[in-house]
Amino acid sequence: MIEELVGKGIRLTVEAEDILSSNKSEELLQKILLLKKPFISKEDIEPLIKKPQVEVIRTSDFQPLAKEYAADIKINHTFDVTGKSRTKGSVDNFISHFRNRFERLGRMLRRSGSTPNIDLGDVKRHLNEKVRIIVLISAKRETKKGNLLFEVEDLTGSFKVVVSTSKYNEKVMDKARSVILDDVVAITGKVLEPYLIAEDVEWPELPVIREKKLSENDLAAAYLSDLHFGSKHFLAHYLKAFTDWLHGKGELKELAGKVKYLNIAGDIVDGIGIYPNQEKELVVKDIYQQYAMFTDFLENLPDHIEVIVGPGNHDAVRRGEPQPALDRDLVSSDITSVGNPSSITIEGIKHLMYHGTSIDSMISNIPNLSYMHPEQVMVEYLKRRHLSPIYGGNLIVPENIDYMVIEEPPDIFHTGHVHKNGYTQYRGTLVINSGTFQDRTDYQVKQGHVPTPAMVPVYELKYGRLRTLDFKS
Repeated sequence: MIEELVGKGIRLTVEAEDILSSNKSEELLQKILLLKKPFISKEDIEPLIKKPQVEVIRTSDFQPLAKEYAADIKINHTFDVTGKSRTKGSVDNFISHFRNRFERLGRMLRRSGSTPNIDLGDVKRHLNEKVRIIVLISAKRETKKGNLLFEVEDLTGSFKVVVSTSKYNEKVMDKARSVILDDVVAITGKVLEPYLIAEDVEWPELPVIREKKLSENDLAAAYLSDLHFGSKHFLAHYLKAFTDWLHGKGELKELAGKVKYLNIAGDIVDGIGIYPNQEKELVVKDIYQQYAMFTDFLENLPDHIEVIVGPGNHDAVRRGEPQPALDRDLVSSDITSVGNPSSITIEGIKHLMYHGTSIDSMISNIPNLSYMHPEQVMVEYLKRRHLSPIYGGNLIVPENIDYMVIEEPPDIFHTGHVHKNGYTQYRGTLVINSGTFQDRTDYQVKQGHVPTPAMVPVYELKYGRLRTLDFKS
């Protein structure tokens, strides 16, 4: 075959010769000639080679319960940017974006009580009085005496707030240290001429008590993220073990048969040009082929399983958040494609799904957070009712509506991004970070990140039980 190509004036790379020397297919030769290219590389040949059929083991006695139920999925399109992006990146867009954020979070903070809520435009009328202000943090620094000084603003003006290191103020100081730029908070304190002395700091928060939502049907949902198809570190054999389990192979068949929903929180593929020298980390360097690998995975899932997919920072959508849903040209399978973030109700249970790109900036700016416990970062999102509080911490598109506000308290909050499984409960919300199917990368080694690959959380929707299954064993 090599001689025939050379005879036709076609040059080959060494890698291409290696592939062709072990493949004598006449069909492959014809496909190469149809390319009508004078120079053929490994990347040209690989897509032309017929892939072996993936063997899916189906156990004859496996009768999945989930097959008996119709899907119950509702997308809250109000909080999904897909098809609604109108920003031009103008000053007016930035003003609208922050105004929308401030007004919505401000409504969550506003309450009646003995301490009056006042606007900053009126603050100096209340000298020596105790007041409550709802503000956005525009600057934060430590003074020479160790106090914290905030510069704050609302829609009527700006002012300064001091948090003292007094031993009587330790609880407030602990809260203040966790305040970050662009936080929207309520601050209670005494007004002096140049500033307000803080006595308390409050975030919008979730309600303290909420009824736990459960499904009437005995079904389950599985949660994935960060598959990274196309990466040399992609763990295909472990993902196949998960697929086989859904088909009834192995232990916990009853639980496998309950799985009706598969939620995937972004980074479906490794992407192209996401970081410097990424091509050295790729085995597939064509974005469409990477998504074709994902489509093959979807096609080998049981037919009764409903798949819900949002994008991440490695996917082929805009890098800035909020991100629209993946285009149908990339994933042709019958899935529910949503934006990032997205609000979805599954069997009556509200899900908030967010890839989690801003986890990095949250860890960098809030004391005592780490990559070892992503669930703690997710709790900070819920406290703030916002998924990317620090503007500029990661790339945010200034839409006129801030889609990163957590308008409705979720029953389940699902993220990924940091490749580390983590779980907790916070004020009635189940928090899930779903890990990865990519092995530890060189970058993660340098950063000291330790991922938890091939561990899949599965939640029984009727009983409120969460289990994590390890597909490495």
